[in-house]
Amino acid sequence: MVVRPRAAPRGLRMRLLVVAALGPLVLGFLAAASVSAVVLGSAPLAVFSVPEVLASARWLWLAAYQVPVTLRGAPLGVLPLLLTLVAALLVARSARASARRMRLRTPGPTQQLIGTIAAAHGVFAAVLAAVQPEGAAVATPTTAFVGAALVSGVAATIALAETCGLAELIGGLEVPIRRGLYVGVLGVVALLAVGALLFSVGLLVALPRVAGMFMDTGQGIAEFFGIALLCLAYLPNIVVAGTSFALGSGFAVGKAVIAPIGMALAPVPSVPLLAALPPVASRWWLAVFVLPLLVGVLVGWCCRTCSPEPVERVKAVAVAAALIGLALFALAFLAGGRLGGGPFDPVTVQAGKIVLAAAGWVLVPGALVAWVFAPKPSAEPEAEEADQESDETDAEDTVLEEAVLDEGAEDAEEAEPAEETEDETAPEEDVAEAAEQPEVPEVSEVDVDDFEDFEDYEEAEGEGYRFEPLPEQFEDEDDRLARELAEELGEELTIDDDEDPEPPAKRP
Repeated sequence: MVVRPRAAPRGLRMRLLVVAALGPLVLGFLAAASVSAVVLGSAPLAVFSVPEVLASARWLWLAAYQVPVTLRGAPLGVLPLLLTLVAALLVARSARASARRMRLRTPGPTQQLIGTIAAAHGVFAAVLAAVQPEGAAVATPTTAFVGAALVSGVAATIALAETCGLAELIGGLEVPIRRGLYVGVLGVVALLAVGALLFSVGLLVALPRVAGMFMDTGQGIAEFFGIALLCLAYLPNIVVAGTSFALGSGFAVGKAVIAPIGMALAPVPSVPLLAALPPVASRWWLAVFVLPLLVGVLVGWCCRTCSPEPVERVKAVAVAAALIGLALFALAFLAGGRLGGGPFDPVTVQAGKIVLAAAGWVLVPGALVAWVFAPKPSAEPEAEEADQESDETDAEDTVLEEAVLDEGAEDAEEAEPAEETEDETAPEEDVAEAAEQPEVPEVSEVDVDDFEDFEDYEEAEGEGYRFEPLPEQFEDEDDRLARELAEELGEELTIDDDEDPEPPAKRP
């Protein structure tokens, strides 16, 4: 019997629901206010005041939930993905903690919790967008509601996948589809790792230039700290751009197009992150196509064991490629955007091209590997067949041994007849035959001394009584011959009947 914990009381559940909805809001806004206070306090020309800190925190919080804003008439849509990742982690942690304390085990209450979190974030974002202090960032309330609700809802759903019904839904799918989804997540991580690798190599090559950019910002700690914080916040964006470069779709910053094929060089912002960009166009950049090709081979190799049928394995690769394309489309869409309307506007990561590129590099080599490299047959069936054959051989040997023992026992009985002093176990075949035959009732035995003459004996014999041994004084010629024949054959004479009659009364 499985004992499950009882659900939390209704009052406690309502309080935990409020905490789950408002906790990430409060913590996120306090974190944004802290960062704003540090930046404004360290900047020598900035105005440090509570309204300025709150206005800056408001913009940072909206940016964390991917809400485009307008700063003094300049649109800003290239928002830092690191802040979005931190906000999603806060929501996920709060949702899991609340679900554990509320003892949620079924999809219904869990989905209610997810909906409450998403609605609370959407309403809070809409309120922040509607309240527009003078000189502050401007955002559309509807866009703010949708962006915050989507980010928080997706984060809470992933955190509560086990109890909200998502894991059960995936578990009920076909094996190739389920394997394709799991391998698709692995493929997304592998492609992002490829983008991070290319960015790291470019940054190491351009390390002197990066150091020069930091020195050009000024000698103050505030400037250095602000630039470092800006680079850290946009680090995931440049990793997504590096992934797009590796896939061949590339990205653009204003008029500059950075891609292995069709590169167009132009001025870019003097930011240390962009120092890792290729300085010149070269055919050697085509060598980066080996990396996504290896990812496609990895996807196919991981899908090759999901089914013995080649078509099912290719189906798993197709599902993985679709998931990879969808995930990279969302990341490319979030990584780019408007950049103030100046010469570097817009920053574009080609979302449509990255889907086609991912499908090409993953689906084609992955399907080929999954089709050709079929899974090896398991050794377990062969081992089971060998064990079964061994068991059959042992059973045959046992039957032969028993038959030999039976023949030896019969020969011994013919050579030296003797009375049976104890019951012997019959062979398995004899037991089976005896079980099929109808059960014969035992025959009554009467003492010879109960009868005085042969007539009484014959009367008792006719009624089904047995005498062991047969009294010789009552034997006739036929009985004597039958007894002698039984002694020669080593058998016993018995008289059986369907019913055991009552023994005759002794004569006075």
